[in-house]
Amino acid sequence: MYKTRFFCIIFTLIFAVSMTIHTAEAAEPLTLSTSTDIYYSGDYVVVFGHVETIFGDTPVIIRVHYNTNLIDVAQIEVAEDGTYAKSFYASGSQWENEGTYQISAKYSTEFAEKTFEFFSEVVDKSSATFPVNIPNSGTFDVGYTIRGGEVESIIMHQGDDYEQRYSILIGTTMNSNGNLILKLPRESFDAQHDSEDVTFIVMISKDDGVDGVDLHHTATRLNYEQVEYEEIATSSDYRTIRIPLEKGDQWVEVIGTYIIPEFGSIAIIILVVAVSSAIIISKSKFSIKYN
Repeated sequence: MYKTRFFCIIFTLIFAVSMTIHTAEAAEPLTLSTSTDIYYSGDYVVVFGHVETIFGDTPVIIRVHYNTNLIDVAQIEVAEDGTYAKSFYASGSQWENEGTYQISAKYSTEFAEKTFEFFSEVVDKSSATFPVNIPNSGTFDVGYTIRGGEVESIIMHQGDDYEQRYSILIGTTMNSNGNLILKLPRESFDAQHDSEDVTFIVMISKDDGVDGVDLHHTATRLNYEQVEYEEIATSSDYRTIRIPLEKGDQWVEVIGTYIIPEFGSIAIIILVVAVSSAIIISKSKFSIKYN
């Protein structure tokens, strides 16, 4: 009987968590995404998303803008499962300006939008994802694209005994002027106050000769200068920022308000194990009491 009750409780917990996740994902009536946050001349800008409620043959209208200039527009048929997709060829006279482009989707009365970066030439482009270690707590991934150099390392930096702060420190080798785009996962690293977004503090140093092993302790003593950055994309999951860099820049520090470990589905396992332990303990106490 106890085994049956145990599995019933576990099943109920897993079902409740899965339903919560499903409800959260289904809450958005119209979603809009692109295959990446940065494109170059000759690339295909791939747009895709999902509508929660289908209204007959109503199409999704996609518009691409650069500032106030309309670059392209398309009407996309919605599939039976509510998904839609479209690609735009980033070439020609309309795609002559580098910078931030806006893309919007309209379906019935619903509206969604996001931005992406466009460059006319591929020069020293490097894109990847870097795992950032959290001492004794796991890791989280930071996506990046750099132009004009390379990213050598990304670490979490908590300051020292004199200055406590939560930030990530990016080691770069810049061979020319360029920029660094960081895709920061909100659940692991963010800057907020009273549940509202606030700006990150971005510092850059050209100092070299720092031993990577001691970087956690020496980074606060580098000669930093604060710089302006641009937030080019914001969603419920990520904040994407672009930081201008110059030749010789070596350290970029992005200061937020918190860093927490990213557990994802592991949290569900921990929850189940914790409840299982509580049930086993309760069962043991029950048996002792009546023996």
